[in-house]
Amino acid sequence: MRLLNFSSFCCKGTKLLWLENGVNDEESIELELSKHVTNLLDGLLKEDRYDKRIRPNFGGPPVTIEVNMYIKSLGPVSETDEVYSMDCYFRQMWVDNRLKFNASATGLSEFSMNWLFLDKVWKPDTYFVNGKKSYLHSITVPNKFLRLRQDGLLTYSMRLTIKASCPMHLRKFPLDSQSCPLEIGSCKRELADDDHDEKASLSKFHLFYGYSNNDVLYAWFKSGKDPVGREEGVNLAQYDLTEIKTKEEIRLSSRRDNFSVVAVHFHLKRHTGYFMLQVYVPCTLIVSCSWVSFWIDPQAVPARVSLGVTTVLSMTTLGFGGRSQMPRTSYATALDWFVIICFSFVFASMVEYAAINFLDKMTKDVAAKATKKKRPPSAEGEAQPSFILIRLLRDVAWWFLQTVQRSLATAQSARK
Repeated sequence: MRLLNFSSFCCKGTKLLWLENGVNDEESIELELSKHVTNLLDGLLKEDRYDKRIRPNFGGPPVTIEVNMYIKSLGPVSETDEVYSMDCYFRQMWVDNRLKFNASATGLSEFSMNWLFLDKVWKPDTYFVNGKKSYLHSITVPNKFLRLRQDGLLTYSMRLTIKASCPMHLRKFPLDSQSCPLEIGSCKRELADDDHDEKASLSKFHLFYGYSNNDVLYAWFKSGKDPVGREEGVNLAQYDLTEIKTKEEIRLSSRRDNFSVVAVHFHLKRHTGYFMLQVYVPCTLIVSCSWVSFWIDPQAVPARVSLGVTTVLSMTTLGFGGRSQMPRTSYATALDWFVIICFSFVFASMVEYAAINFLDKMTKDVAAKATKKKRPPSAEGEAQPSFILIRLLRDVAWWFLQTVQRSLATAQSARK
């Protein structure tokens, strides 16, 4: 606010000076002011004075790039791909002493330029180290903005949608918490050692860190506020954003150079309400339904078998059929163990009925054999229809033989 008041005061003073010199038309005053600003910028960017290919403080101390972010929206977070996205304003600030100017010439201590001016000044080659697919908003024009202050401070602001990788540890899923990083550093593409053709495809490029810490240092902008702010009401459907942590570090690359990197970590705690309604409660009810078969008469085979098969199929569909929407990990998560235990209880209820039915039949067979051994053989034989038939045939045969013998004896006595 003080800067704006000072600029307004200087501008009014310049206008009064021009009015005293005979420039009394408002349009003429604005035209003269525009010419002064144009001449000033052209003078600052003369080729013999400014080379945008060379960094500020070239040959001297490293230039410090202060960055900050303002998050407009965060999410979604994909567990299957281990990525997250966000929409944010990304700002970079650095001092270029070659662009210092005298504010008294125009009455303005700060200039606001559009994105076209960016092609005329040196810019840091900042990139997101763990970025996957990020893009700059370009509707209706590229969403980039630049401010130049009289002391050479440049503020470069842009609106980005960032998609970055987020390595996840899902052993406690869905009772887990995740930390999703975003790392920012200097980047440069270099041709492969075996191909120096200018028309080489991008696939032959090696990606290295760009400026070392001897040339560029990255730091979070600290002005009494958090370097990473967020719009009020920013939240995610399945997570709570509990904390935002920032850090600065120096890394050693494969080329044995040190490079400056800043990082921010978004600490997320997962909501469990969705999984309670979709998995935990239904699985618990299915297990309870499988236990109902314990109160059904063991002789009611169709009822018990149909209930057991239904609960097993329901558990399979609910617990394992919806696995495509879950994280694909090589290890079992907490949710996997819960589903496996529920399925084991349901399957055990079917095995229990099969075991009870088998043991009941075995017990009856053993009891029948024991009763058969205790009965007298005669009584047991008389009780059987086959024994009665055999005895009847024996009696008939005996009476037939007796009759034949008597007939023969009578015939012999008559001959005598």
